[in-house]
Amino acid sequence: MQNTLTVIRQCVTPGMLVIHHGKPWRAAVNKDGKLHIHTLTEAKPLKDLLVDIVLNHKNEPEII
Repeated sequence: MQNTLTVIRQCVTPGMLVIHHGKPWRAAVNKDGKLHIHTLTEAKPLKDLLVDIVLNHKNEPEII
């Protein structure tokens, strides 16, 4: 189990690993009031105010 932290959408930067509906997604861009996330096969914009980000072993955001 990986550590996660719930943050507001505006704090997420491109490359961060985000958990959405139990699946890992990569954050792409934060524009037009939406956080755009994607996997290898799908992409979607998020309007959720709070999102869960994955933390590494140093409790820092996981950047991929």
